[in-house]
Amino acid sequence: MRYKNRKASLELSIRAIVIVILAMTLLGLGLGFIRTMFKDISGITTDVSEQIRQQILDDLITNDKRVSFPKTQILIDKGGSEIITVGIRNKQDNKLYYDMEFKAISDPDGVPFDIENPPWFQYGRGEGYELTAADSDVRSIRLSIPTGVKAGSYFLTFQVVDVDKPDGENEYAKKDFFIVIRG
Repeated sequence: MRYKNRKASLELSIRAIVIVILAMTLLGLGLGFIRTMFKDISGITTDVSEQIRQQILDDLITNDKRVSFPKTQILIDKGGSEIITVGIRNKQDNKLYYDMEFKAISDPDGVPFDIENPPWFQYGRGEGYELTAADSDVRSIRLSIPTGVKAGSYFLTFQVVDVDKPDGENEYAKKDFFIVIRG
């Protein structure tokens, strides 16, 4: 009788070891698969960013535009952020020294609110950029919405201003758009 108990406990130990080895093998395979998938996702993200950049440049050239702002409505959650890609083309015969501005027009209640360059937009404010004649450039701007902002539709304008011209005459290009904040 003693031998039966020893044999049963030995079989149980062997089974436990086999189960642990199988579990570790499957865990290793799963982690390897997930790591490979994340590498593929980062490569796809880079490819998509380059495609968007190329589409914006093509839009500027084929449609003979000064500015390409691909979205007229941006849907975003409170506390969320999104990258906006804009294109600027110099249609002048000389260098264009420009800056970008956002102007708030109205809030969800339709009430005008006077905020120049709302802090929601993160980019090189006031840095000033330059473009040679007939050249194009693509800029990325991060839109980050604070959690305390009222939900609804905000109306804004995106402007490219020629910094060499006096105020009131310095608008190079302008695009209207909406930000719809959910939450």
